[in-house]
Amino acid sequence: MLAGVRTDCHVQSAALAVADAGTEELVVADACTGVDDDSHLRALRTMESYRPLIRITTYAGLRAETGP
Repeated sequence: MLAGVRTDCHVQSAALAVADAGTEELVVADACTGVDDDSHLRALRTMESYRPLIRITTYAGLRAETGP
């Protein structure tokens, strides 16, 4: 599971490396931020294109999946 600063740099780089290794990764979109909103959204769209290895979710979505 990934979250952090610079969706468009650090988060995306880590997610792509994990996907290249053939491992599934979950990115919590609202627990990340980019240099600006457009960069953040572009990085999320790029990572989403690696589905099913990289899956984008939100904190609420993660809570719904894992329960209380």
